[in-house]
Amino acid sequence: MDLYNKKILLVIHQGNLGGAERQGLGISKILTTKYNCTVNVLLTYSPETTSEFEYFAKECQVQNILHFGGGYLLLKREFSYKNLQRLVWSVKYLLRLRKGIKPYQPDIIIPFLNFPSKVSYYLYKMLPSVQFTFWHQLGLDSNSLDIFESIAVNNIPCVIGNASNCLDMFKNIYIVNPEKLFVLPQYISLEYIEADKDLLRMKYSIPKESLVIGMIAHYREEKYHDLVLDVFNKLAIKYDTIHLVFLGNIENQIYAQEKYSQLSKNILENRTSNRISLLSGFKVQDILGLLDIGVLMSRIEGMPNAVMEYMLYGLPVVTTNHPGCIELLKGSSFLIENDEASLFDALEKLIISEELRVSEGTLNLNKIKSYDMDSYLVKMNLIINKALKI
Repeated sequence: MDLYNKKILLVIHQGNLGGAERQGLGISKILTTKYNCTVNVLLTYSPETTSEFEYFAKECQVQNILHFGGGYLLLKREFSYKNLQRLVWSVKYLLRLRKGIKPYQPDIIIPFLNFPSKVSYYLYKMLPSVQFTFWHQLGLDSNSLDIFESIAVNNIPCVIGNASNCLDMFKNIYIVNPEKLFVLPQYISLEYIEADKDLLRMKYSIPKESLVIGMIAHYREEKYHDLVLDVFNKLAIKYDTIHLVFLGNIENQIYAQEKYSQLSKNILENRTSNRISLLSGFKVQDILGLLDIGVLMSRIEGMPNAVMEYMLYGLPVVTTNHPGCIELLKGSSFLIENDEASLFDALEKLIISEELRVSEGTLNLNKIKSYDMDSYLVKMNLIINKALKI
């Protein structure tokens, strides 16, 4: 099987432009322009989309953004009236999906994250046009461990994770045939935009002489914004020209709004609002263009887009030593544990040495060049053909 002239259905959980969503929509751009595919997107969570998501989807030549009611696909391992209701709700949801998607006659379904992967398996079984799908584990996700998930995982053509730790569930919880497990590092989905750093800093009210540290990550529980903020506050006592930028998105996300509010309260209490920019929904390339150091501290990652984007912009990167980060930053001394002392030490080394910032940034830029979209799709096509032979 090849990817040319296919009808593709991308299954994405929600219409916010996070890492998984940017990956999904970005694939559409090359599938339509180079492979002459038709691409539609199914949202499983809600029909709501951010303006940033809609703009990027249009830019990537997505034909339609589809939604057929709130996603529900759950059957626990228990006998109860509630569980019978779950079964009814799940079947009704799947029937709505089959009816809604059937007219588009997708050949290949490409999901992003676990719930979309579970949905994709059942669409693969229900729609005669679908020739292939897979389970797509990106690291930053949770598992339901229910009956629907178990059936899907054990019968889906293959599992693709973007880092080695993404496959742990399939090795340890579900005993999946090892031949069906593949690692496919994701591609850099952002385009580099050259811009004047001083003008960008003026735009975001940051003094141009500042040394700017930034963390680009949604305001989710597993992202350690508080750790970065606490360390920055301590560094700011020693270095009076450093500035911190957080960029995430709080649209359509209650937890993100709460976390954003808590961070804002912390900043006000510490009287550091003139040295910290707490942002939501702004253009990622703008923020990348004004940074001197990129940071990502978190509980779990697959292969994080933020780290890849820092590298694309030639930035030194300080990040938690997750397997996907280790793969990207091979040999870096700035892969650290999630603790204040390690983060303080790593940032201080970069703050005091411009030479070190430049050398690290140059190394990172060279490392990221092999993670391009063309190579990604070629490797995906090879995996599809291997899985079809299993």
